[in-house]
Amino acid sequence: MCRAISLLSACVLALGAAGPSLAAPPPPSTSASASAPASATAAYTFVTTVEGVSEYRLPNGLRVLLAPDDAVPRTTVNITYLVGSRDEGRGEAGMAHLLEHMQFKGTARWTATALREEFARRGMLANGTTAPDRTNYFATFPSSEDNLEWLLSLEADRMVNSRIEANDLRSEMPVVLNEMEIGQTRPDRVLYQALNATAYEWHPYGKANIGTRQDVERVSIPMLRAFYRRYYQPDNAVLLIGGKFDPTWVLETISTYFGPIPRPERTPLPAVTVEPAQEGERLVTLRRAGDTQLLGEMYHVPQAAHPDAVPLWMLLQVMAGPSGGRLYRSLVETRVATSASASIDAMHDPGTVLFLAEIPKGQSIEPARAALVGQIEGLASHPITEKELERVRVEARNAIETLFKNPDTLTMQLSEAVAWGDWRLLFLLRDRVDAVRVQDVQRVATQYLRPANRTEGRLIPAAQSQRVEMPTPVDLAREVEGYRGRPVPPPPPPFDPSPDNIEKHTQRFAIANGMKLAVLSRPTRGNAVTGVMVLNMGSAESLRGRAYVAALTAATLARGAGGRDRQQLADALAALGATVRISAQADRAIVQFETRREHLAAFLPMLRDILRAPTLDATEFDDVRHGSVAERERLGNAPDAVASIAMDRHGNPYPAGDPRYTPSQQESIAGIGAVRVEDVREFHRRFYGASHAQVALVGDVDAEAAKRQLEALFVDWNAPEPYVRIDRPYRRSAPATLTVPTAENASAIYLARVAMDMTTSSPDFADLAIANRVYGGNPLRGRLSERIRQRDGISYSAGSRLQVGAINTASSFTVRASFAPRNLDRVKQAAAEELSRFVRDGITEQELADAKRGLLEQTTVSLTRDSVLAQIMADQLDAGHTMAFAASQEQRVRNATVASVNAAIRKYIDPRRVTTVFAGALSTPARP
Repeated sequence: MCRAISLLSACVLALGAAGPSLAAPPPPSTSASASAPASATAAYTFVTTVEGVSEYRLPNGLRVLLAPDDAVPRTTVNITYLVGSRDEGRGEAGMAHLLEHMQFKGTARWTATALREEFARRGMLANGTTAPDRTNYFATFPSSEDNLEWLLSLEADRMVNSRIEANDLRSEMPVVLNEMEIGQTRPDRVLYQALNATAYEWHPYGKANIGTRQDVERVSIPMLRAFYRRYYQPDNAVLLIGGKFDPTWVLETISTYFGPIPRPERTPLPAVTVEPAQEGERLVTLRRAGDTQLLGEMYHVPQAAHPDAVPLWMLLQVMAGPSGGRLYRSLVETRVATSASASIDAMHDPGTVLFLAEIPKGQSIEPARAALVGQIEGLASHPITEKELERVRVEARNAIETLFKNPDTLTMQLSEAVAWGDWRLLFLLRDRVDAVRVQDVQRVATQYLRPANRTEGRLIPAAQSQRVEMPTPVDLAREVEGYRGRPVPPPPPPFDPSPDNIEKHTQRFAIANGMKLAVLSRPTRGNAVTGVMVLNMGSAESLRGRAYVAALTAATLARGAGGRDRQQLADALAALGATVRISAQADRAIVQFETRREHLAAFLPMLRDILRAPTLDATEFDDVRHGSVAERERLGNAPDAVASIAMDRHGNPYPAGDPRYTPSQQESIAGIGAVRVEDVREFHRRFYGASHAQVALVGDVDAEAAKRQLEALFVDWNAPEPYVRIDRPYRRSAPATLTVPTAENASAIYLARVAMDMTTSSPDFADLAIANRVYGGNPLRGRLSERIRQRDGISYSAGSRLQVGAINTASSFTVRASFAPRNLDRVKQAAAEELSRFVRDGITEQELADAKRGLLEQTTVSLTRDSVLAQIMADQLDAGHTMAFAASQEQRVRNATVASVNAAIRKYIDPRRVTTVFAGALSTPARP
């Protein structure tokens, strides 16, 4: 399938955490620091405001952007430094990203361990990302002045007092290298970087954000400290805060902590390298192990601020937008490729657009190349139509509306606009979407998508040299001068996300045919209505041998229905601001959707058509099937995928064909390939119906009206095949150690699992949830992560997961870690030692307190997300639960003790019953 267009690329250091809050510490007190008594506040100056976003400036040059929104009980803080890979000099490749890692090693005031513990206790989802034009650090957390003041004091401290020590660098180096190795397992990333390096001869955008192994391994502490002092300064930073907070209090607090930091005497030197115009086609060819065959075509385009950037982005939407596009029809439908996508790197300086196609292994690349280049560079003879442009304009408006109504995403996207040159550019680009004409799109296509501006994979000399010059830099100050934006709609009133309050506002209904409905009526931003519909179907006997048919049926439903073909259906949904996503499990289909209050009555009949009257067109079905096969072939050499399959297959007692059976990759490919469109049509006729369905709606909904309409649409829709819930009981399996070799891969995977007999109603569930969070469920501060990432430095990511259902007793505790194959023996030893120590010693009182508060805060944040809440409500209907059950679970977490948690650990997590899987390019032979 065509992939959605990505506007930005960034290297993410995932340090997410969730936890409770403590009292704010006093301001930092080190020399040249951000400390000051509360009375010594620095003055700030108002600069401008646009649509509820206001800019202020401190005397030391720090810029502050505030986007208050009291509608959600969470806050996001983002500090953006205008330094990225483009600012690295000779021998400094990867330094910006390496410094991002070092920022989490603490300050003179905070040790790395204390910092991680404080993030966890305060329920903060903290991350850092590095891009070519900027580095940012951000955290989302339950709103409170206590949490916000602590984080502002920390960021002020980290601006000038971060620890950059040899011991910390030594321990973090293998982690950074493992992250680099993980990237090398992604064929599309590898090809992208090769294309980028070939397209840029002089500009630093041609370098990978993560740098080169040679420079990273040779970096010195003096170099890293000099880079830090040069760029981590108030006049090179923008502090953004979105969500629920008091703006006046925030400005005073920012002045208290950041105001005393002096403006540095130096002035940051801007990068002035200008990429010369390309004078002919360029080619790069890579040959590497794996099953993925890719073709990419890259072209230079103007900077994000240039007026041509939005027409180019809309052109890419026409070519490969979410509803299909020209590339889908010319490459995927004709079977010369299994997928096609288009993306733009919108940046401060001129960037690139990339068109990417995946070609089946063993198939010639030339037909796909001819079709791809013909579409890209043949727009003069096949011009863009008004209908195509209007379609992507509607899709763009819907996407922009979603971005602007969420303070989390708005704050993060403002950070990107800051990197482009000015935060107000985000609003200007939105406005330009409405102003783009067909002539604009056609002009930019002709101007930039030319052979001499193309980088592919092979050198083909041009008969005549061509040059595509970039426009002169935009006078951005003139562009944004006096800009005020559009009127800002009032936010919805705050809503308490506690289980008790949710239950108070929830209504439940039983439809005559057995369908169940739960509706939470409350105002939402943008009048959004979010829903989930779960269709339970069949039995273990009737579904035997039909797992692939079930999956392909669900994937084909929304590709035409109710007399509309795929494009017409996509257009009709876009007109209603609606999205529909359908997935399938062995015995149920899950439908997730979103629309707006004023469109719900028109949307539900369309949902009825998708589910009850799908076209199930043969051509569309073939596209789905070919894409599914290609997806499994892509996973064939991925250590994560093969490890998971090996783990799920071990001890699986069910025969092939049983819905609970786990097939091998080869079985999946063969099974999918054997399905025919007639099988899908028969499966839909026999198994689909609403008599055992659960529906949940969250938003500003008239519950009675929704109930009447859903009843009218689905009450007479019953599946011929009776539904009998498939039991998935706990089964004890023999422990084993499995090694699954893959072709060459820079990163490997470790999995360990213990099967457990449990449901969420079990007395020990809350205790094990706490145990899981202590061991690895908190990605920032887990026992395993502390050992193999923080202490040993041999893994980029490590954690654990507790999987427990509400009805079935087949549950499990699973541990996962990535590592370089050369560290196999060290990972084996560390994992075994830490699990044994965990069972032997149990947890401490401090770990218990941190885990309790972390779980409770994480639950609160989850319940503020409508899509998550709707799924929870639908699952509760199936299990016979209400939010009172969720409230009781929270109380069980509060009541847990060290003794009860340690008893649960020793009862369920027995190291002698662990099954372990190692997957990757490992020398140890596979075991049967």
